[in-house]
Amino acid sequence: MAFTLRQLRFAVAVADNGSVTKAAKALGISQPGISLAIRELEAEFGLSIFLRHPARNVTLTQSGRDFISQARALLNKCDSFEANVLGLGYEMRGTVSVGCFTLTSPFVMPYILKEISEKYTDITINFAEESLDELNKQLKSGVLDIALMYDMQQDHQIEFEPLFHVNPYALLPEDDPLSKQEKVSLFDLAEREMITLDLPVTEFFFRSLFEEYDLNPKQGQRIKSYELLRNLVGLGQGFSVLLMKPPADTTYTGKRVVARPIKEEMPKVNYGVSMLRSSRQTQAVKAVVQVCRDVLANESDLVRGFRA
Repeated sequence: MAFTLRQLRFAVAVADNGSVTKAAKALGISQPGISLAIRELEAEFGLSIFLRHPARNVTLTQSGRDFISQARALLNKCDSFEANVLGLGYEMRGTVSVGCFTLTSPFVMPYILKEISEKYTDITINFAEESLDELNKQLKSGVLDIALMYDMQQDHQIEFEPLFHVNPYALLPEDDPLSKQEKVSLFDLAEREMITLDLPVTEFFFRSLFEEYDLNPKQGQRIKSYELLRNLVGLGQGFSVLLMKPPADTTYTGKRVVARPIKEEMPKVNYGVSMLRSSRQTQAVKAVVQVCRDVLANESDLVRGFRA
C-alpha cells in the first residue's frame, strides 16, 4: 500500500483538532498539504475519513473513526519503536554478534567475554565458533558483526585489522629425539607422520609450509579437535604443526608434548579482528572491537603466554 506515516499523522491531527486549518497551524504545515494527504489516504483505502462542513470544520465518518483508531495505534507503536531503537547506533547497548576461529577460541574468548561483561553491562554478545571460511561467509551475510581470526584467507570485502602475530611451531611427543633439540627442521619432521587439523584453509596452510621445500610428510590422522590432536601427539602417533600454544604441556591422557621452533624461515601469521568493509558500526560494536584491541595487544602478557 502506498501510504506514509506522515499522512497518518496529518489525519490524526485533523481528527484531534476538528479542522484542517487548526491541524495545519498545530503542525506548522500548509493547509493544502494536509488536505492533499487526506485525499490520498481516502483514495488509497477507498473510504471517506471525514465529512467536510461549510464552516471548514470536519467530523469523522464511522469508517473514519475506525481508521483513526487504527492509525493512532500504529503511530503509537512506531513512536515506541523509535524510542527503543533510536540509541542503538549511538549508545553502549544492544547485541553484538562475535565469531571466533574455532581453534583459537579457548585462547582468546574467555578474556574478551570477561572484559566485556565487566565493562559494558548493557551489551549482549551472541557468540559463534567457526572455521575461517565460514567466518568470512557469515561476515558477508551480516550474521556476524565482527570475527576474530587469522589472515590466512583474505577477502576484498572483509577489512582485517591485525592485533598480534604468531609463528608456526612443531608439536612433538616428549620422548621423541627431536624434542631434545632447541629447533627442529622440516626435513626431519617430513620423515614422520603428520597429524593435521581437518579444517578448510588451515590444513592447506600447514602443508604448504613443507611444500615450500618440496617436502611431503606422511599423512597421519586428520582431526577437527585441537585437544584430540595434542593427545595423539602425546601418545606418539605423529607430530603436528600449530600456531598457538597452551600454557600446559600435559595432555588429557597425562602425556606431555613439547613445542619446538622450526629452523627454516617461517611466515608470521597475523591474528586480528575482521569486519565487513561496507558495514556501519554501532557504538556497541566499536566498544567490543576496542576491547579486543586492548586484550589482544601485540605485547600483552596474554599473547606472550601462548606464543611458542
